[in-house]
Amino acid sequence: MNRSTLLLLVALVLAAFGHAADNSEAIIRSTKDYVKKETAVKDPLVTVQKVADGYARVQVKSKSGATDPAIAFLKLEKGKWKVLGLGTAFDPEELKELQIPACLQQ
Repeated sequence: MNRSTLLLLVALVLAAFGHAADNSEAIIRSTKDYVKKETAVKDPLVTVQKVADGYARVQVKSKSGATDPAIAFLKLEKGKWKVLGLGTAFDPEELKELQIPACLQQ
């Protein structure tokens, strides 16, 4: 493998990691905005658990511990992450209706 090919591969890997970080930041920002607007939680701590096929699963906690941990599912629509549902439990029918990929349901 010549040097220019190696540099190109390194650049592609770094770009992919940068995109993943940008994605996580956008997911967290969208989730925090939703939680602050739609719930009484004003100090959300959001952790991205998994992203697949244009969907994301995140855990939402209150920094102060005022609420039980919750799960939110998001979908990437027209370049923006949209919260589809937030709760402490989702039944299989609801996940099917939201079209959440099976790999995110665990």
